[in-house]
Amino acid sequence: MNSKNKSRVIFYLSSEDKEHLNNQCEILQIKTSFFVRNCVLEKLGKPIFDVSRKDLDVKKYSSQLIKIGVNLNQISKKLNSGAKFIIADQKKIMEDIEALKNHILEIKSQL
Repeated sequence: MNSKNKSRVIFYLSSEDKEHLNNQCEILQIKTSFFVRNCVLEKLGKPIFDVSRKDLDVKKYSSQLIKIGVNLNQISKKLNSGAKFIIADQKKIMEDIEALKNHILEIKSQL
């Protein structure tokens, strides 16, 4: 669209509606103006643009999952070695497992 053909449109929202709009745009990882423009064009029957979601920092999550796998391998190796655990080791392992579970749930909620 040429900048000569653009016109500014101003409208007002309550603070709650604005927050909801911003949250939706953040989830879709798009700009608010893009979202509003496409909603209006959709209602007018104009073609809509596809909203493509950006990768949710896949490299970061992949490295975190690799670390989780390494931790689980270390735990299983120690369990299978027949070594006796100190109570402190058991508590640490349980804390690690709980942290891993929470991290996996966090990743799942963002996908």
